[in-house]
Amino acid sequence: MLTGTEKKEPARRKRLSAEERKNQIVEVATSLFAKKGFKGTTTREIAARAGISEAVIFRHFSKKEALYTAIINRKCGDKDGQSLLLKALEGKEGREVFREVASHLIGEQKKDPTFLRLLMYSALEEHRLSDIFFQTRGMELIGCLGEHIKGLMEAGLVRKVDPVVTARAFIGMVLHYSMSQEIYGFKRYSDITTEEAINTFITIFFEGLERRKE
Repeated sequence: MLTGTEKKEPARRKRLSAEERKNQIVEVATSLFAKKGFKGTTTREIAARAGISEAVIFRHFSKKEALYTAIINRKCGDKDGQSLLLKALEGKEGREVFREVASHLIGEQKKDPTFLRLLMYSALEEHRLSDIFFQTRGMELIGCLGEHIKGLMEAGLVRKVDPVVTARAFIGMVLHYSMSQEIYGFKRYSDITTEEAINTFITIFFEGLERRKE
């Protein structure tokens, strides 16, 4: 029990490790960019929200591109920086590859549409983040799907098409659905389930690729 002369010491704030501090900065920056856009968010604001000085941000991310890359990796990769989606595709073939892509993309955006908002802000503001994303994770996924499509063509299961354009078409269909659901709010006016939507996309896509009888 404290006496009248004793003073209660203030609780000491836990000192974060370098890795924990970097993760905190990335999390705060992601949240602010998604709410206010890139032009509407300053490093001073990020620092204030994180309870640090701007100098600490620059110590961990000397270049803006490093922060943007860290945001992309946090949203798309595991702790080692490997693509979560590409890892989920390992061992899958045929339609199951496309079903996994649709399920992963729709599921992740349904759980947290923050990254969709970041990409939209970045594109509208001609910001560097969307360029970094499409040159890395985006092309990585398109290339992977393109290879699967080439395999289906070589096996005679689908007609000959441009694999890259076809991969982009499938991803675009899925992302547009997620965007209309989570950003534009179309889910308030639709009773369709995620599974029904994915089944529809798979059917439309593969019927369009079917080889026609001569």
